[in-house]
Amino acid sequence: MPSESNSMTSSVENSNQQNSILIVNDDPRMLAGLTKAIQKLGFLDTIATQTDEQAILITGKKEINCVICAYDTQKVKGLSFLRVMRKKDKYADTPFFLTDPAFTTLKVLKAGHSGVSGLIVMPCTIQTLKDKITSTLGKPKAIVVGNAEKQISKGSDLISKGKYDEAINEFKSMVNQKENPEYYYNIGYIKSIQGKHSEAIVAFRKATQLDRLFAKAYEEMGKAYRALGQNDKADECLSYAAQIHLERDNDGHAEEILNEILALGSESLNVFNSLGVIYRKRGDHNTALIHYNKALKIHPDEPNIYYNMGRIYLDMKNTDKARELFQKAVEIDSSFKEAKQVIKAIDLGVI
Repeated sequence: MPSESNSMTSSVENSNQQNSILIVNDDPRMLAGLTKAIQKLGFLDTIATQTDEQAILITGKKEINCVICAYDTQKVKGLSFLRVMRKKDKYADTPFFLTDPAFTTLKVLKAGHSGVSGLIVMPCTIQTLKDKITSTLGKPKAIVVGNAEKQISKGSDLISKGKYDEAINEFKSMVNQKENPEYYYNIGYIKSIQGKHSEAIVAFRKATQLDRLFAKAYEEMGKAYRALGQNDKADECLSYAAQIHLERDNDGHAEEILNEILALGSESLNVFNSLGVIYRKRGDHNTALIHYNKALKIHPDEPNIYYNMGRIYLDMKNTDKARELFQKAVEIDSSFKEAKQVIKAIDLGVI
């Protein structure tokens, strides 16, 4: 529970009243303490809930300007909730704080990769809450992120004017620049290992923001290439965009892009494989198998496709068929360790 600071002023500002704060914690005492503290800061529109499931419903019905959520407790899976939020365009940049009694380096890395805005060690003072919230609400984005958004906007505008070559050059300039997501991810790792968690989160946040924008840049570039009739390059750019979305667990958007590639008449192994992965995750085994079989028609000697199909048959409790497919993967690639391990587990009756 937050402890009160003598230097804290309880003045209510108009800007605070306009912001809606969502607090998620399954500890009733902690939830009440956080709610009281945040209201004292002038944020009168506060919503408190004890489960992440309820929090997700709330964000769908009401515009939320900031979230303060427990990292991982019995009833609250804050990291999962954060990932759900970041998949939605309207919440991609919403301040989202995770709370925990002690943040390990691993927790910082996971939170950073998921796009957290900041970490709050509990218990904390009201002044800490004030510093965290007010430093992010209405705060200008990092210059590199702002510049990337401007380039996206400029490139999209050029496409609308039919200036496709100029648009492509604009997007290429963006994705080729030095300050890319990987650059900031690496900084985040280093800062985390050094124990400089606040600095790590700043770097990770830039990375996740740029990652999303890079996906948009590749997607728009693909549209420009398609307008020029250069479908191979359009396919390549759209595939990059889909891959970024898959890595961020944004399967819905990835599926849209992959289907768009198929609409271009593409017969890409990667497209069919990626769609197979998406449908398997959803439990739609038959559709996943359809896409994997299409992939095999293009590349019948790709061991990873047989392995992925084997995993589906395991999900379907058909171990005989699964073993047959894993064995096929090993026959093609004798060093396929994962396939060998699953075969051994099947033979031992572990699976």
